[in-house]
Amino acid sequence: MTVICSTFSMPALSDTFQPFVRTGVEHDDNLFRREEGQSPGNGGDSDTARLLGGGTRFEMPVSRQLFSGIAEVVSVKFDRNRQLDHTRKNLRGDWHWFVARNFEGHVGGRYVQELPSFADFDSDQQNLRTNKLRYADGSWRFHSSWRLHAGYVKDEYTYNLPSQRASARTEDAVLSGADYLARSGSTFGLQMRRLKGTYPFRSSFGDADLFANGYVQDEVKINVLWLATGRTQVLFLGGWVQRKQRSDAERAKSGTNARLIVNWAPTGHIKLLGQAWREFSAIDGALVDSALNQGGSAAVTWDFSEKIQGIVDLKHEQRIFSPFGGSSMPVASTSPSDSSKTQSVGLIYKPLRSVTLKATAFRAERVGSATAGTRSSKANGATFSAILEFN
Repeated sequence: MTVICSTFSMPALSDTFQPFVRTGVEHDDNLFRREEGQSPGNGGDSDTARLLGGGTRFEMPVSRQLFSGIAEVVSVKFDRNRQLDHTRKNLRGDWHWFVARNFEGHVGGRYVQELPSFADFDSDQQNLRTNKLRYADGSWRFHSSWRLHAGYVKDEYTYNLPSQRASARTEDAVLSGADYLARSGSTFGLQMRRLKGTYPFRSSFGDADLFANGYVQDEVKINVLWLATGRTQVLFLGGWVQRKQRSDAERAKSGTNARLIVNWAPTGHIKLLGQAWREFSAIDGALVDSALNQGGSAAVTWDFSEKIQGIVDLKHEQRIFSPFGGSSMPVASTSPSDSSKTQSVGLIYKPLRSVTLKATAFRAERVGSATAGTRSSKANGATFSAILEFN
């Protein structure tokens, strides 16, 4: 389930800290993403969640250094499926550091605990996902037109539901690159990255892993930020990628991976964000552990007035799967795949500077793959949320 809710904001107690409270309600008519006709018939698939919480944002400059972050806790209560009641946590912090004139970078992390979508596993039990991310990076502008950069990221996912613990994983990424900085503000660069993924709860039997216990992914990509006009920005990151399973070198996959992002503001009141991607990704599935994701999205925001904004968001994605270790999925003539579509429309209203109200309606559809163990489903829902900030 995707919990959509906004943040309640009131007058900031200072320029550094901005406390807030939030409340919201979300209704989903197919919470567990079951196929048509598979519902137990007690109406439990349709449910409403009520959210209440708060926290604070902060931004603290210290000399040339900048510290920022957010800390929030939200209580989520369901009307019917009380076993899903939980506390959502979101902690993030970043230190934007500067040394001398030409060195800068970031050190930070995040801790997020939430209830993920039920689309990729068949259960009606609470399955809290915890994500811990730590990162450090730096860049050296050794010439007015050239910059070198490097970084390290450690990303961990764990699940409290025993049947989902096989999907717990840790990803370590090391990257480096160089950029050309044009006077216009555009940049053109080359980036190299090695990503190592491990699954601590996967089992091994004898000399062969029935469940692949990790992967190594090597990338060489072009990194472009093109300021085409004052109203148009184009971002592109793409190139060659090879992904190998540690337990089965013959299962190496390689090819072109890329993501294109276009920001366009045709008028002062209308903004469009378009994306297209083709990327390898880890999957939290019962029979599959990775996929080649191909898709696109479009989002439009329209400022009807200073107080009212409309939002339309459309997304379509196809996932072409790889099985655990190559031995746990039934043999098929072609790689199994599924596809999904999501559409949402929303309205944001700010009756006061410190109060924001948001209403959203959404529809989600998936055409699943029996071979890969993913289900076909349809879901409709709506959310309402309010924000109160202490400025």
